[in-house]
Amino acid sequence: MAPVINRPSPLLKGIAAVLLFGSVPACIRTIHFDAVALGIARLALAAAGMGIILTLKGRRPFGPVGDWSLATLTPLAMIGACFGLHWLCFLSSIKIASASIGAIGFSTYGVQLSLLGWAAGHPRPGWRTIIGVALAMLGSWLCLPAGDGATGDDYLLGLIVAILSGTTYAALPLLHQRYAQLDNDVRTWGQFAFGLCIFLACAPASREWGRDTTDIWKLIHLGIVVTLVGHLLWVHATTELPIAITSVLAYLQLPTVLTVNYFAIGEQVSSAMLAGAACIVAANAIALGGKRPPAAKATDAAPEEPTIAET
Repeated sequence: MAPVINRPSPLLKGIAAVLLFGSVPACIRTIHFDAVALGIARLALAAAGMGIILTLKGRRPFGPVGDWSLATLTPLAMIGACFGLHWLCFLSSIKIASASIGAIGFSTYGVQLSLLGWAAGHPRPGWRTIIGVALAMLGSWLCLPAGDGATGDDYLLGLIVAILSGTTYAALPLLHQRYAQLDNDVRTWGQFAFGLCIFLACAPASREWGRDTTDIWKLIHLGIVVTLVGHLLWVHATTELPIAITSVLAYLQLPTVLTVNYFAIGEQVSSAMLAGAACIVAANAIALGGKRPPAAKATDAAPEEPTIAET
């Protein structure tokens, strides 16, 4: 009789994915790559990885000329540009302020999704969204340090850039739904490849490309372990788990990030920042709770990067 192999449960896979995603801001903060250099390196790995996956599936990213008409390239370029701007803002916010501020500001994307969905023609936001927006604004204000000075200015700028990262990220599921007729893997590859173009355009501004082997290991962790393994675990988990459990895991992402930041890199979090983070988590839960519009369903995932198709 063949031995019985116990496979990890979907819940364990989901928890493992959340922990991997939670390590991202700390790695970004401590790696000796600037935002542009890190974006180029990580997206190059991701685009190459998706290219290999497409090739193994028999769907090469560079197929016959007829497969790459303007009608195909334009949506891929739009998705990639939006994703590239999201990553550029997210990486920059962490470098400017802190890993925690970057994660907190970005986490407002759930509330912003409801507003962008309305602008794109989805049902008008109700009282849940209004309360969510108010809580998100309160939470963002609580995260800012008291007083003036260079540190306060950096935190304010970092928070604004992080919120912009959440805005561009919230637009991604709307674009993916609009162009759902394109193959999912091709859209994923286009998201990485055209997103890379945004960073390549900024390459002349890059100044720091790592110092030692530790930076290489962190890059491998970010580009391969998190992007490929983490998303694979998350996709498997969210495919089998009920939406309610998936939502709970998603809302645990921000507390996980703050915990990892504290224990891994010693980043202090004030009581006001914890209160602000709680407000933002509650804002997302309220705004995306109840009967959600179709656009919101595409975002049942972790805050830094929910599924491989949207990262």
